[in-house]
Amino acid sequence: MSTDRLSLGEYIRRLRRQANRSLHSLSEETRISYSHLSRIENDSTVPNAHTVARIATALDGDLKLMLEMANCLPRAILDRIAAREEARSPTPLRRALEGEPNGAAQPAELGAAVTDLALAAGLDENEVSDILEAVSHLIQLGPARRSTLTSLIRSLYEEADEQTS
Repeated sequence: MSTDRLSLGEYIRRLRRQANRSLHSLSEETRISYSHLSRIENDSTVPNAHTVARIATALDGDLKLMLEMANCLPRAILDRIAAREEARSPTPLRRALEGEPNGAAQPAELGAAVTDLALAAGLDENEVSDILEAVSHLIQLGPARRSTLTSLIRSLYEEADEQTS
C-alpha cells in the first residue's frame, strides 16, 4: 500500500479494511472506544504513542510509520525506532511476543519496545525499570491470572480517566 499521501487516519482505515475488520471488532481488541477510533480514522484527533502502538499491533501496521504520521513522539525517539527497525521486521511489538514457547517474549526486544513507549509517555528511568520488571512477570503468568491482572490494570486506567473527565 502506498502511503505517500495518506493521513494516519486513512492509513489505519485502509489497514482495517484490508484485514476485513469492523471498527467495533478493532475497538474490542485494542480496548480503545469505538468513538475514539472513529475520530482517529477521520483525522479529528491525534492519538498518543500508546494508542498508535495498540492499533499497529492489532492491524499489523508499520509502527514506525504510524508513529511518524501521528507526530506524537520526539524526533530522537523516532530515530531510535528507525535505527532498530533497519535490523528487524516492521512489527517489533508483535514479534517480541511471538516465536518463543508459551508466548514468552524475547527480553531484549520486548524491553526495548516497552522502554520506547514508556519514555515517550514521559516516565523517568526508575518507572521504566519498574514497568519492564512488571511486564516480565506478567508474561510468565498463566492465561487466567494474566487476564485478571490486565483487567485490573485496565479498570484502574478507566477509573483515572473518569476522574479527570
